Amino acid sequence: MIILTEAAKRRFLEIKPAEGSNGEVMRLDKTRATNGDEPKLAVSIGEPEEGDDPVAHEGESLLYVSRMVSAAFDGCVVDLAETPEGIGFAIGPPEAGREARS
Repeated sequence: MIILTEAAKRRFLEIKPAEGSNGEVMRLDKTRATNGDEPKLAVSIGEPEEGDDPVAHEGESLLYVSRMVSAAFDGCVVDLAETPEGIGFAIGPPEAGREARS
């Protein structure tokens, strides 16, 4: 299971799709590799897929994690991260600390 920090939970609550948005949710999944780049993780809006692992906060699902990502990052932490493009999300092992998550 992937863990969300309190800061990440607050941000997901702010940006999650509104109630009644045709079943759309936020999903964490791998992107397709393009131009020889490695696949990356991305949060997108879409319908939950079979096998997605919901991450809840106070009984409300904030994020659905694809089965592949959930298995690969089991026990890791999603946190907010400052990037040159603005605020984003980072994932890494809990013992690594905020600075090491990418």
